[in-house]
Amino acid sequence: MLKRLRGSTSAQRLCWLATGLWIAQPFLLGPLLSDGLGGASDSFGGIVTLASWLLWLAILISLAARLPVTLAVARIGAAGTLPVTVWAAIESQDTTLAGSGIVGSVAVTAAVLAPGVADSFIDGASYGDERRFALRPPGPVLVVLVVPAWAVVILGSTVGPILLADQRWLAGAVATVVGVPLAALAFHALYRLTGRFIVFVPNGLVLHDRTVLREPVLFARREIVGLGPADADTSATDLTASALGLALELKLRTTVTLPLVTGRKSTHERQVRSLLISPSRPADVMRSAERRGINIA
Repeated sequence: MLKRLRGSTSAQRLCWLATGLWIAQPFLLGPLLSDGLGGASDSFGGIVTLASWLLWLAILISLAARLPVTLAVARIGAAGTLPVTVWAAIESQDTTLAGSGIVGSVAVTAAVLAPGVADSFIDGASYGDERRFALRPPGPVLVVLVVPAWAVVILGSTVGPILLADQRWLAGAVATVVGVPLAALAFHALYRLTGRFIVFVPNGLVLHDRTVLREPVLFARREIVGLGPADADTSATDLTASALGLALELKLRTTVTLPLVTGRKSTHERQVRSLLISPSRPADVMRSAERRGINIA
């Protein structure tokens, strides 16, 4: 409980909003889904309904647990309501049900994808006097990988079972055998994004990002000159992995050696005196840094 209370008020409110919207989905999306399944057989409709309730419960538990792994589950599951809602709205003839289902699906997806929610889940794995903040996804990954990987997780884990529920045994078996392993690989790729964060510890700040660093690096508070928004013409070493949005510049008193990742299995040590990082909520990061005695430049 103390861990939960430690996060910012805005982040906690977003988490509770996302949880409340998810609890409301059976009342918003449920009627639309039932109407869309109106033409299906009783056995198929019953299986889909049971599976929907199990998935709803799994995502509700994920939202309540607030850990990095459950963040990936919650985000994939919440966003997965969007194609379901579109399909059900097309199948349904009731515009009122379609409207409420679409509004509920878009609202819960937007809430779960909010940066404050990510910070609360990432911080759920911290311990002691720590405070963790998520880093933005690398720009190329966000554009090229996230949506396709999400689609693979959703389709790979659902198409086969749906075909089996519809008694299309051969197609369902093939889709399950092929799709489930692909879905697991795609989920792992999305889950890896939760391993990019910064940690405020009693001695300073730790950058944990295997995308750019071979291992986490501690920057002692006494060695930090300042932390603040980076200038456009800064010469600081870019450790944002081309993430989009505002970058913060961490200025150091002396030069440090960083083990930079240059390939899948290769690294290069580089001397740096200032570096760029890309937290999802830079204003909250600076407030937390100031509270811990780090100068805001």
